[in-house]
Amino acid sequence: MSSINYRQLREAVRIEELLSWMQWEASSQVGEQLRGPCPLCNVTSVDTPSPPASSDSRSFSVNTRRKIYRCFRCGSGGNVLDLWSAYRKLPLYAAARELQGRLTENKQP
Repeated sequence: MSSINYRQLREAVRIEELLSWMQWEASSQVGEQLRGPCPLCNVTSVDTPSPPASSDSRSFSVNTRRKIYRCFRCGSGGNVLDLWSAYRKLPLYAAARELQGRLTENKQP
């Protein structure tokens, strides 16, 4: 089993590409800042009930240069690894392995 270099993986994954894998589309863009509906607000764990639906389609903010996100509705935030982990409901290590596999697949001819 190979080890994961989290720092290199965070640098290799473009957050815009990750969001496209999640089929997320921004409702607005200003410079390096994207805004839109949160793809995580309806993703729940066993312990956390789903928050009520909201008409706010711009609660989710993404900084493409810094590769970070924040939802001002559900409070989630972090980097590309945190986002994939939350979206896929996986522990960080498993999410990182999955991303590493996707990157390897995309680089092959």
